[in-house]
Amino acid sequence: METSSTQSLTFYDFLDRMRNPAALDLVRSIKSFIVSFSFHTANPENDGRRLQDFLLTMEAAIRDHPLWSGATEEEVDCAMEGLEKYVMTKLFSRTFASFPEDAKIDQEISEKISLLQNFLRPEHLDIPAVFHNKASWLLAEKEVQKINAFKAPREKLLCILNCCRVINNLLLNASMSENRVPGADDFLPVLIYVMIKASSQALIG
Repeated sequence: METSSTQSLTFYDFLDRMRNPAALDLVRSIKSFIVSFSFHTANPENDGRRLQDFLLTMEAAIRDHPLWSGATEEEVDCAMEGLEKYVMTKLFSRTFASFPEDAKIDQEISEKISLLQNFLRPEHLDIPAVFHNKASWLLAEKEVQKINAFKAPREKLLCILNCCRVINNLLLNASMSENRVPGADDFLPVLIYVMIKASSQALIG
């Protein structure tokens, strides 16, 4: 299972390179973007496009920069992951659930999920008894609950990915005794159950 440790190494390597005096031009570009982004009127569609355009521009700049001379594709990808995390951490309050409409929708979803949590049982989703494993479900739920501890999109997605891996391992192990390969019809109900039970607060924003 992937953890945030690899992400942290990528991020700190990026910060180390940014401290190099030779990276001053990149640092100025990053800081300038963050400041200018904050001054613009918030608009989800425009914000997303501006962010993606900036990341593409910075990727080209990093590829041509002496600090990444001869860098492999993996090293450039790691630099971009570090850049994305840095920028999104700085702009988190602006980009995640920053609009009143978003907050209202999040609250409505939270209330509905809370109601489901009170009565939902595996049988309601037709989850076969062979896949009932409270220990694995709890582990998957804990992975989902880590989402709000992170601000970078990739780290949030990693929480979902790890949750899915826990579920997939559960299905594979449980299916071995029946000599069959679990499919999407087995996976999806368990994922829905885990997501609802994980806590509504982990799913909003």
